[in-house]
Amino acid sequence: MLQEQDQKMKEREKQKDFNLEKQHGEIIGTYEEIYGHKTSIDVENIFQQCKDQIKKVLILGRAGIGKSTFCEYVTYQWAKGELWSEYKLVILIPLRMLTSSRYPPGKKYSPINLLEDEYFLYEDLSAEQIQHFKELCKNHQVLWILDGYDEFAQNIPEQLEDVFKHVREAQHNILTSRPYAIKSSYDVKLEITGFTNDNIVKYVEQFFDQITKEINNDSSETQKLLRFLKSNSSIWGVAHIPVNLELICSLWCNNYWTKTTVLTITVLYDNIIECQCRRYLTRRNIKHENLRKQTVYDKCNTELQFLEYLAFKGMECDTIMLTPAIFIEAQNDTGCSDDDLAQILKMGILKSYDDKAIGTQNQTEKQHYFVHLSFQEHFAARHLLRILKGTDKVKAINFINNNKYNQRFHFVFVFASGLLAQSHYKSCIEPFWSTVQSEPIDLVGVKHIKLLIACVDEFIGQTTAPQSAPLLKSILEWLAFCASHNADALRNHITQSLQQTNVLLKTTIIQNTFLQLLQSNEPVEKRKIYDFIKQLPIDEPTEKLKNQILDAIVDTDPYIRMNACQVLGNFGEGAATNEVIAALINATRDEDGNVRSDAWAALGNLGEKAPTNEVIATLIDATRDEDCYVLSKACEALGKSGEKAATNEVIVVLLNAPRDKNWYVAENACAALVNLGEKAGNNEVIAFLIDATRVADSYVRGKACEVLGKLRAKASTIEVIAALIDATRDENREVGVEACAALRNLGEKAAT
Repeated sequence: MLQEQDQKMKEREKQKDFNLEKQHGEIIGTYEEIYGHKTSIDVENIFQQCKDQIKKVLILGRAGIGKSTFCEYVTYQWAKGELWSEYKLVILIPLRMLTSSRYPPGKKYSPINLLEDEYFLYEDLSAEQIQHFKELCKNHQVLWILDGYDEFAQNIPEQLEDVFKHVREAQHNILTSRPYAIKSSYDVKLEITGFTNDNIVKYVEQFFDQITKEINNDSSETQKLLRFLKSNSSIWGVAHIPVNLELICSLWCNNYWTKTTVLTITVLYDNIIECQCRRYLTRRNIKHENLRKQTVYDKCNTELQFLEYLAFKGMECDTIMLTPAIFIEAQNDTGCSDDDLAQILKMGILKSYDDKAIGTQNQTEKQHYFVHLSFQEHFAARHLLRILKGTDKVKAINFINNNKYNQRFHFVFVFASGLLAQSHYKSCIEPFWSTVQSEPIDLVGVKHIKLLIACVDEFIGQTTAPQSAPLLKSILEWLAFCASHNADALRNHITQSLQQTNVLLKTTIIQNTFLQLLQSNEPVEKRKIYDFIKQLPIDEPTEKLKNQILDAIVDTDPYIRMNACQVLGNFGEGAATNEVIAALINATRDEDGNVRSDAWAALGNLGEKAPTNEVIATLIDATRDEDCYVLSKACEALGKSGEKAATNEVIVVLLNAPRDKNWYVAENACAALVNLGEKAGNNEVIAFLIDATRVADSYVRGKACEVLGKLRAKASTIEVIAALIDATRDENREVGVEACAALRNLGEKAAT
């Protein structure tokens, strides 16, 4: 059956009936995908790759990653005269504001109407001003920044289609969107990736430094929170989104889940809502300190029910902007009074559009939107389960059947799955899962299993409900097929989904399935299985699985040995035992260069998670390997090893490693030095590099200058700048060139 499904899938892909564009794409959610190898670009240079006369740039990013902040930032920088001076006017349009209520049908709209309605609503432009604007547009001196296509694409008012198309095709523009909403092509596509791992650490440190100064909080909370986040991979993933990290830090300060061990995205948002409810009760002088969470929710039932209805209605209507008419409907259906509504608008979950001093001051007459789309999705999930729990459950069942493969509702179902683990929704477990698992199911089946993986992972992390067993069985069947057959199209989809999970790969039943598959005596099949497993982040392997992989590291087949090294490198910090490290060290002496290279890479991964002195010493030895690829991997691994590797010995090794080797060795050695300088958190690395600009070896002098230039802020000190200025006069021309480039990279801070 699965073979038939794979064949059908391949045929469909050939006919282009099954492709990501027609399905609105896939939501980019994995940390690995977001933070894989990418080339960074400075903001001022984003138009350089545009080949056409009309400059068009598409900027993608997950919800909350900072797309709107980016738009506001570049608009502000342009207004200050510090960016894109070639444009006489920059117009920022939040696309969610382009609604039929603000642009009534029956009229043909033009760019000047957008400008007037968004920026001059309460004053009329003169004929001269209108003509001047038209001239600017005609001469292509206007840049349009169109923010939030994903909030607009499904519900573009017909009367605005022509003007929107004109701006996108005939005017310079930047368009931002979540990844799944884009169907048309842009020549230049960029991505906002949010925080890096190091950014998270710096943000948490700064957050708690400020809190410590204000309320004398314990500074050790920084490390406690960081350890907690890293032990919860799903939350570590969403913490790369700035808005989420701010909420997480705030929650931690309020001790809402400092003792939690299993934290899913649903639990995170549930705790945020609980926190907001408690603040709301405080403002109403209602004591809540000793109340259980469900009691708090009961006291806020009217308010929560209204928000849930509002969120669900907005999702059903494909709208982000919630009009007064939708508010009235929600009030009528939930029994929410005007007084209740006035209080709800103060909870901090809804945000009004048009906070101008001029205009209506009656908040109920304004359009509103949830503070973030993910909150709307979470509240919509609560409403879905409320219906499923009530007397009109057929409505909920029909909604699930009609929308379970619609990417627009993906996170609604994920949140709903997580909420099922709460006792309050216990009665919803059976009807929810039976509906998800029953017809209609997509013909190929891949959409269904991807939905199942995401939802089951959110569900089983918090419960041992009997419904888990048949759900896991469905997933196991797909795992077995993908691991042992030539089904690349299916395998890629399943692998991508599994990489996003937090709990599934830690379960004994999943790991036992891998063990059974690895018992195969068929060499080709065994290779396929290892190819599959090596792509999965198995943070907490069982002892049996770990031993199986350790045995494979001495297999007679070098391909198996190579893949076994990669699997070991993907293990979590807890699996970085002396036994595993010893096995990888032995593999670094393998006769096969590919095995040696992957062994070094695995040691580098483990060194990042658990940088022991033995691992670092082994990596230093690797820099003497004759194989350039092995040497390159060793340099890369040293750069990942954090502060513990930022020693003079390691720096000397990296400065000398590229000598007489391939260019990629030099690149990795330089990148490693930059990483160590940024992670070390002290001045030792920089001080050593300053000294290195004066050594006898001209190659080392030049490399030291290059690294100092790439350290940027950390290297922008008087001592560094003085050393680089001296180096510009170096007798060796190449050293002088590197010093000049470094000073240029340091930017304004070097302009003394």
